Amino acid sequence: MITSIILMCISGCLLVWYIISKCEKYDLKELFLKIAISFLFVVVAIVSSFRSGKFTIFNVLVITGLLLGLLGDVFLDLKYVDKERELGYTYAGFIVFGIGHILFITALCLNYYQNGGILFIILPIITSILLAALTILLEKPLKLKYGKMKLISFCYAICLFGSVSFSLFLSIQNGFQITSLTMFFIGSVLFTLSDLVLSGTFFGEGKERPIDFILNYSTYYSAQFVIAFMLLFA
Repeated sequence: MITSIILMCISGCLLVWYIISKCEKYDLKELFLKIAISFLFVVVAIVSSFRSGKFTIFNVLVITGLLLGLLGDVFLDLKYVDKERELGYTYAGFIVFGIGHILFITALCLNYYQNGGILFIILPIITSILLAALTILLEKPLKLKYGKMKLISFCYAICLFGSVSFSLFLSIQNGFQITSLTMFFIGSVLFTLSDLVLSGTFFGEGKERPIDFILNYSTYYSAQFVIAFMLLFA
């Protein structure tokens, strides 16, 4: 546990450095700094898995999902370095993050679903689709412009809200008695808050202020580290 906490403290210091640097300018140095921070949440997940004394398919799926998050970080930040391929990098980022959420959902169902409670599978699916549709319908009221990204944004939103919905309904099914599952739910909520801020940065206007970057990255990395750390209790 101490090792994971030390790694998270190091990443916190690097994150402050990264946010300050990104607010001033952006080049390859900032990209590699972000990769280092993202690499640390993968390391925390691996260390937590070994410390727990278990390394099951659940751990493998979660760690793979976190690795895809690292890859997604690279793609989404490359758009700032290589402006000519901005749309392609954005698509790639959405896709790998979406696959990561699918792996998280699969891990949750395999590890926490109790047979006979089919409603706890159906309800989160319906909830995810409805929330994703609402996100797209609120495009104009929120002054967003999805443009060519509307379809993939909808698909990604289903995956994102799926992580939240499945962790919530499975927590309800288990009476909020499982620490790792509750931690994952908290992490998925933080992940969603981060993406809501990010959608304003990507698709809105005038939302690339320092406060936007601070809210986005603080909630995002908090989410990833909570999900990684919860493997210690799985």
